[in-house]
Amino acid sequence: MLQMQGYEKKTKKAEKELSDQTQRALQLEDERKQTQEEVEHLEADWVAALRAKEKLERQADQTKSQEQLVMELAEHTAKIALLEDEVEEWPHRAKEAQGNLVKAKEELHLELPSAGEPAGRGCESVGYSAELSREGILDDHSEEEKHITKAEKNECVQRQLLTLSNELSQARDENKRTHNDIIHNKNMRQGRDKYKTLHQIQQGNTEQRIDEFQAMQRPGQCQGHLAAGLY
Repeated sequence: MLQMQGYEKKTKKAEKELSDQTQRALQLEDERKQTQEEVEHLEADWVAALRAKEKLERQADQTKSQEQLVMELAEHTAKIALLEDEVEEWPHRAKEAQGNLVKAKEELHLELPSAGEPAGRGCESVGYSAELSREGILDDHSEEEKHITKAEKNECVQRQLLTLSNELSQARDENKRTHNDIIHNKNMRQGRDKYKTLHQIQQGNTEQRIDEFQAMQRPGQCQGHLAAGLY
């Protein structure tokens, strides 16, 4: 009888321990499920944050691209303005160089002393000697000026002609280069949507000035325009 009671106590104790362990296992399972749900929520939040970051990066890239386009637009607009100024400036320089060349050639024929006339002191004394002669005070310098030959005077004027010719050639080369650069830049801008504004800037007076400048560069016309501006 006592032995039976001992078995019953042990059985009840074992059942209680089993019940406690089962309850503990169920509790741990609930905690595991809650933890899993929290992990899933954290992963979802992490994915959402990552997507938001990527979206912001794309927006930043787009903003940067827009800013870059604005900078490029401003840069090309400034280049166009600079080229317009050069287009207007170089024809005047070419005319000036052509005028100086024509003037020097005329002086070569008009100011060179003939046989028997006293020569001046090189290039600078040509006009000076003529002025002294007109004023009647050439006698004080006549002895020294007689030593200057006609060949020396001619050589000085020839140097002036060479310098003026080089300046004229340089002006024409710069005209041609500037014009070609404008055409090249214009062709590069065509076909690109982001340069439509630049294309519009070139319309109107700018295009007309470029056409006029191009006409001046055709053979036989450039020199005519330049010479016409001298008279």
